[in-house]
Amino acid sequence: MTHHSLFKLIKKNSRFFRYCIGGGLAFIVDASLLFALTEYFHWWYLWSATVSFLVAAVFNYYFQKLVTFPDRRQTSFVLFLIFQAIGLGINNLTLYILVEDIGLWYLFSKGFAAVLVLIWNFWASKNFVFQAKNDTGIVMAGEIFPPAIGGPATYTRRLAHYFLEHNIEFSLIYYHSSPLADEDQELAPFVLSVDSRFFLPFRYLLYFFKLFFCSIHAKVIYAQGPIASGWPALLVSRLLQKKLVVKIVGDYAWEQAQLNHATLLGIDDWQKNPEPESKNYFFNHKIRLLNKLERQVVRHADYVIVPSHYLKKIVLGWGADQSKVRVVYNSIYLKNQPGLSRSKAQDKIGIRGELILTVARLLPWKGVAMLIEIMPELLKLNSSFKLVIVGNGQEEDSLRRLVVEKKLTNAVFFPGRISQDDLPNYYQAASIFVLNSGYEGLSHSIIDAMNYNLPIVASAIGGNPELIDDDYNGLLAEYNNQSAWVKALQRLCQDEKLRDRLVASPLTKLTALSFDNMITETLKILNNFNSQ
Repeated sequence: MTHHSLFKLIKKNSRFFRYCIGGGLAFIVDASLLFALTEYFHWWYLWSATVSFLVAAVFNYYFQKLVTFPDRRQTSFVLFLIFQAIGLGINNLTLYILVEDIGLWYLFSKGFAAVLVLIWNFWASKNFVFQAKNDTGIVMAGEIFPPAIGGPATYTRRLAHYFLEHNIEFSLIYYHSSPLADEDQELAPFVLSVDSRFFLPFRYLLYFFKLFFCSIHAKVIYAQGPIASGWPALLVSRLLQKKLVVKIVGDYAWEQAQLNHATLLGIDDWQKNPEPESKNYFFNHKIRLLNKLERQVVRHADYVIVPSHYLKKIVLGWGADQSKVRVVYNSIYLKNQPGLSRSKAQDKIGIRGELILTVARLLPWKGVAMLIEIMPELLKLNSSFKLVIVGNGQEEDSLRRLVVEKKLTNAVFFPGRISQDDLPNYYQAASIFVLNSGYEGLSHSIIDAMNYNLPIVASAIGGNPELIDDDYNGLLAEYNNQSAWVKALQRLCQDEKLRDRLVASPLTKLTALSFDNMITETLKILNNFNSQ
């Protein structure tokens, strides 16, 4: 080979040759210290190898940072140590096999081990430790995803499809209980998932590691909650020095306390005194831990997204920095189906009459029991009234027993959990939409009812007043106040002009609740980091 050809080869692979020089110097440090500790201090050769390796690793890190990869950003020294620990395992395992099983002298064995470690370290340094400075990807740390049903699942799905359609670099990780639906298969190359049936600690640990490696080349992690996704995302963001945005749609600790009868407090009172009262000591400890984790996540996030000013107030109460909390309203999810009359929609769902519709998870704070309780009074106003309760949950059995007890089996219907494709039929079949909830961040179902021009009665609590201006685009009633609810529904029943006025007014709200507006405001926050 001519000198000119050799020069071209070195120039073409200059980074690797510089790495070899640094690795060679580190090897001299490593081998010299290994020899000294073993021969003069009489250490066992594997102890000597461990200490000498770590000293050489630190030397190698700073050499590569300053000489081999000066044009790249080091992810973090912690990440470097993680890969060095793997290199140490390769080093000591190779030494042990060559010395103990084959019988080679430990210094000869060190030479073989050094070659393997050199290859490993160069690959890890180039691809992970010293990254290119233009990382721009977004990692969505999700929690649920369709075919799972719920607002967070649909939100994550719509965001992922938008990123894909607009060539925004992204990846998604979530907990799954079933495979991707056919219509989501195009997302498969960008998706990682963790089986939600795994034992809880193992599930979270696996999620953490997948999120860690998924986020190495990302600029920002967007977590879809404070616990199952937010806490692993916070740890990963600190280890990899990534920006973290977290979306908060409720108080998970309070929900768990309510579901397990550890508190009778509403969410607002809980914020003042978040102390569980379960007889189970360990469950109380769990709730206190969830409270602590929620607060740590929002305090350390770079931005917090909430879907209502009501939730912003709650998050600020957790200690979040006010300048980092952004309100981004949820958007309309359902596809409108114009041309489907109320009569045809009722034929599709198999329920006829003047339908009063509620769409909610059947949980203690959703107030569905009160809607059943007032049905006898409503039937006096209009014998054609039927209450249609769409959704499922742990309260379903007790609600069905209440219906039987009240002899309302012909007036109250439980269609169960309805898919997003079929749910529009229920909105179009209904005459009135109601939501008597003790807590709402920002209700997807109210937004959808507005989209289908239904007169709405909702509880005057949580984020509901941000959607409903009382007596302008809907009616507000006190949560679980039977007389107030009967009075509001009586007004709707007896005043056709009021119904017409209420259903005309929501159009002023729908612009702020459009998907385009939601995605624009969300990307402003996420892209804020990509422009830095």
